[in-house]
Amino acid sequence: MEDMTGAPLSGATPSDHAARAGEEVSGDRRHLLVFHGTTSWLHPLPPSGDVVIGRSESADLRIDHGAVSRQHARLAIDGDAVSICDLGSHNGTYVNKIRITGRRVLQPNDVITIHGTTLVFHSPPSASSGPSGSTLEMAVLRQRIEDELDRTVQSERLFSLLCLAGPVMADRVAAQRSVVAQLRRIDAVAWSSDGALYVLLPEAGADEAFAVATRILARLDRGGLRIGHVTCPDDGYDAAALIARAHDAAAGARPGKIAGLTHTAQTVTIGTQRVIVADPTVARLYALIERLAPVGIPVLVTGETGSGKDLVATAIHALSPRASKRLISLNCAALHESLVESELFGHEKGAFSGAIVSRAGLIEAASGSTLFLDEVGELAPAIQAKLLRVLESHRVTRVGDVRERYVDVRVVAATNRDLEADVAAGRFRRDLYFRLSAATLHLPPLRQRPRELPLLAAAFLDDACRHNGRAAMRISDDAMEVLLAHSWPGNIRELRNLMQYVAAALAGDVLRAEHVGERLGRQRAVPAPSPVTVPGDPPQFRPLADEVRELEITRIREAIIATGGNQTRAAGLLAMPVRTFFEKAKLYGLTPKKKRYDH
Repeated sequence: MEDMTGAPLSGATPSDHAARAGEEVSGDRRHLLVFHGTTSWLHPLPPSGDVVIGRSESADLRIDHGAVSRQHARLAIDGDAVSICDLGSHNGTYVNKIRITGRRVLQPNDVITIHGTTLVFHSPPSASSGPSGSTLEMAVLRQRIEDELDRTVQSERLFSLLCLAGPVMADRVAAQRSVVAQLRRIDAVAWSSDGALYVLLPEAGADEAFAVATRILARLDRGGLRIGHVTCPDDGYDAAALIARAHDAAAGARPGKIAGLTHTAQTVTIGTQRVIVADPTVARLYALIERLAPVGIPVLVTGETGSGKDLVATAIHALSPRASKRLISLNCAALHESLVESELFGHEKGAFSGAIVSRAGLIEAASGSTLFLDEVGELAPAIQAKLLRVLESHRVTRVGDVRERYVDVRVVAATNRDLEADVAAGRFRRDLYFRLSAATLHLPPLRQRPRELPLLAAAFLDDACRHNGRAAMRISDDAMEVLLAHSWPGNIRELRNLMQYVAAALAGDVLRAEHVGERLGRQRAVPAPSPVTVPGDPPQFRPLADEVRELEITRIREAIIATGGNQTRAAGLLAMPVRTFFEKAKLYGLTPKKKRYDH
């Protein structure tokens, strides 16, 4: 029997072996691209006949793993048709993440999974199929990226993604032919609905991605081609985020140029306030605000306390046709239920004790403008019912009155609660939740925006120094490390207050780690128990999530230092799943710095 195992050569890297195999497999021959552990290779398929996949030494394609059956699956090749069936294996055979039963006909670029081994079926197009090289659907490309992410966290291998955009891409056949000619057989391409071409480059870092992009640009730069490139893990660990960031990089590139993901910040001016935006998630949120603001539908803003929900509401109003009128705001948690009702809906003279004159409520005052309801999750059930009626009928009835008054008001609501959970528990009306959440915007907490934190800290410190009439201060590197490691339960508000404090309290011109650590430590400290316990005194607690987060930051940093920056081994020291470790390290800004190639 012909030896077709395709096992990788000793000492060869997956890229080397893939390139070598690519020379051995002719362009018109079907093959499987095999990813097994830290290795990859091309396995050629015969023109006809069967290919048995399994653990047995007699298998045509051998996968040496205990979870793989001796004869696990069989490929049947009959002319142009290639099909696969499971041979009664214990752990099953999957095609595009669906366990197969019976025989399954394979399509080009189908992904076969047998335990931890991935096999991508490649079949060259017929002469009449148009451009050379087959393309994937975007959904299949996302799955390929997910597979690459799994390999990245298992073996710390890089991969890159290109996005090609511009007028020259309008001729898809010619553009795709020129692009595919510059690619390896392990690479993959897919067209998006907006006419951009995405190129997945397994086992390629930023420098290799730039080299491929340069070759493509030389062939295609006839109509303002823009190429963006991102690399995992430097630019993210999520398939959707990497696709979006590659697109953003291409959009930010000049015609005829190649651009990596930029880390620059933009300043958004909202009335008299300025907002620094550097995090891609927040940048997309403010771009969405620009689209939602003119529409007039209710918006629900979610996020932790102090994350800037009020600024989002202000931005929605400022960019809307209602901006000429004043934004009306109410903190629903700041007033008693009876006072909230009077404040919102107004009251007639004599409606209750102290109501000596008739008074319009905030809903009436906001007619023609925007009403911002902060902490809307704190509204009592009776108030929720009345607010729902206003949203449905555009009419409001004052307390103590039977007349209805027409109002034209847009409602923007905000909460730090999980309203979906409150709905499920019966604490918040389901119908009101759906009314308020016609559009939902979520603000990530400050600890998840490590790019913005240094910029915000410096801006807040400059503002505080200017307000106090003193010379500008500088934040030292060690102080910045302390700031980045802090969990920021109070988010932006807590950071602004800290900078205002140090600008007023410190005499020097440099903010050092001990200054920050002393202040933050004092804020976090739990008072020691008193020698004399007073019966009935409640114990003092900190949020458990904050303590867990601080412990994670400390242990992850220690593990990374102990392993010299090897995240896989660091995850092993903590007995933490590798992908979870990667995500948490990036979340806390602890990912070891790697060489980047920005062009």
